[in-house]
Amino acid sequence: MRYERAGNLLELAMALQGARGGLTLQDIQRIMGVSRRTAERARDAVDRVFGPLELVPSTDRKQHWRLRSNVLRSLVNVSGAEINELEQAADGMERAGHADSAENLRTLAKKLKAVLHRDTLTRAEAELEALVQIEGLAARSGPRQRLDTGLLELLREAIGNRRVIEFTYHSPQSGERRRRVLPLGLINGNRTFLVARTPGEREPALWRLSRIDDAKTSGMTFERDPDFDLNEFARRSFGTYQEAPFEVKLKFGPEAAEDAQSFEFHPSQQVELHADGSTSVKFTAGGALEICWHLDTWGESATVEKPADLRMKLAEMCAALAQHHGLKAE
Repeated sequence: MRYERAGNLLELAMALQGARGGLTLQDIQRIMGVSRRTAERARDAVDRVFGPLELVPSTDRKQHWRLRSNVLRSLVNVSGAEINELEQAADGMERAGHADSAENLRTLAKKLKAVLHRDTLTRAEAELEALVQIEGLAARSGPRQRLDTGLLELLREAIGNRRVIEFTYHSPQSGERRRRVLPLGLINGNRTFLVARTPGEREPALWRLSRIDDAKTSGMTFERDPDFDLNEFARRSFGTYQEAPFEVKLKFGPEAAEDAQSFEFHPSQQVELHADGSTSVKFTAGGALEICWHLDTWGESATVEKPADLRMKLAEMCAALAQHHGLKAE
């Protein structure tokens, strides 16, 4: 039991050191799954053993503690598998066109290696070398967006500091135009989109990053709408297309039921199992076209039960594809 408590204390110390904004007592209770009094004792123990703890300024009228100490450096063990995960993620980001993010991940891996104890680094590198021989990235089809160097960093800075930005946007519909927007967040999917509001407009719009050139922050700032929630905005759609949400009900045959049960179609989904082995999935979202694109990958194992216009849209899409390829075959 003593060893278990020591391990919990070490994990709490790492959480306190890694939390830029510090942790409250409620955070410590949640992390450890303990009562408030036990959380207070654990905080005090970290302060005695690894401390001192420092208070971090906050705006929520709660006390936030953070640990600044070099003591953990010799106690934290980083494995080759963990470094490998970082480098695999960097490779994946680069293949998807996120060169800046890939470079950030590789830099993080180098920093981890730099702070490791020599013996720990030797073991990690040996493990990493073995993993490289047995793991790789599968070739995945999908868009390969190429972004301007420094674009993501500029957007993140502008979003965090509420700075108005300007850029040239290449749109297939309206051509090339200079835009000025209020950036609110980023949504990552098959492609990355900036969520931003044009001055004078109430609803935010999506701007594909691969179509943005010559982005600059202006000297102007803006007030962020306190009611805007980026996660709620993203959950309104299936994929990234924004349109009025509607109720969707899909049915998967017994041959695909197990895969459907373990698949997340949408955060709002509800899964129902049937006696015949089939599975129903219900969720509310917009983005009918992207739903159809996805359902095409399930073939005849998936059936759209509602709404009827979504079923019709999928049928029309498949019929058009069949006719197109039939004509090509002739």
